[in-house]
Amino acid sequence: MSIVSMKPFSEVSDVEGFWDVRALTYNNGNPVPEERRVSSGRHMYAAEAEGKVIGCMSVFEMPTAVGARTLLCGGVAGVAVAPHRRRGGVGSEMLAWLPGELRAAGYALSSLYAFREPFYRRAGYEVCGKRLKVTCPTDRFPRVERPLTIHRLAPADFPSLGQAYEGFARTRSGMVLRSEEGWMRVLAENRELTVYAAGDPVEAYVVVSHNVAFWSTDHISEIIWSTKRGYDSVIDFLRQLAINKTALSWFEPSDSPFYASSMDQGIQIAVERPIMFRVVNVQTCLEGLEPVGTGDVSFSVRDAQVPENDRIWRVSWSEGNLEVREGGLPEFDLTIQQFTQVFLGEPSLADLLRNGGVDGSAAAILPLFPARPVICADFF
Repeated sequence: MSIVSMKPFSEVSDVEGFWDVRALTYNNGNPVPEERRVSSGRHMYAAEAEGKVIGCMSVFEMPTAVGARTLLCGGVAGVAVAPHRRRGGVGSEMLAWLPGELRAAGYALSSLYAFREPFYRRAGYEVCGKRLKVTCPTDRFPRVERPLTIHRLAPADFPSLGQAYEGFARTRSGMVLRSEEGWMRVLAENRELTVYAAGDPVEAYVVVSHNVAFWSTDHISEIIWSTKRGYDSVIDFLRQLAINKTALSWFEPSDSPFYASSMDQGIQIAVERPIMFRVVNVQTCLEGLEPVGTGDVSFSVRDAQVPENDRIWRVSWSEGNLEVREGGLPEFDLTIQQFTQVFLGEPSLADLLRNGGVDGSAAAILPLFPARPVICADFF
């Protein structure tokens, strides 16, 4: 029996109850000020019981790169349950409802940062990729040639960063293809940050929140590159920036150039704040694949929350043409979590096969799902 009824914020009568749940979870119990109640760029949903809001969540519209493709992804944020209703199944019911709602609204993917991964795994989400946090002491920065000139930019100059950002995004999966509002969230949400860019046109850049304290460990807000010489140039700039710091830290994807060629004793590289993804429309994801060679395979996808995904899928391809149909005799099956991982590319299908995570028959679809690093530079 359903515990709650789910509805969009526009249909909520207990508006103050909605914001009260948010305040108790994300604002230290203080009322959410009016200026932070703006819903621009996101959809908000409420869980009601007996006419009162007891849960809420938001979804950001985020066009997301999966290699050369762009798919609409719903970034889930602000999931909250009233403290006196927690551990009663409210959150689980909210998350079980959401994937079907997102699919009906035209999304292909969903993503989130979890407070606990097992909770969201029950709703079909899974960790994809490895966000590596590099913490480099000042005296361990590599000495590399800086082939490109560094110049300073302001947040309003974000259009000049687009080519480098696009180049970075299209060789990976999971990067949000930012609107102007998205760029401003990253570069100027709380205060304007400073951008240092390599080259003209820009081939790499770093976003810096300047800290005047000496001998601190400072975090670089974002580092993006589209060429090796761009990357080398901004790393050399960071060595210069760190002259009066104990260390700098920043995030790189699993194909980290720093790990590949600059690791040294005293440098720490650790996985931190992994992102979870979920495919909410299997058919949309399959229909845009660009496999090589020729093949024909049937497999099942198991999805407890979205019946339209919970099917046997037959995929045939030859000479650049691809056909997706339902039916056939499945040669193997994938959970929606496994399908999400192999679709995005990390862990890749080859990884899952190597470690026995999927049946060996799944090797038949290797041409469909290339390995790619998965990373999202946006926090939400």
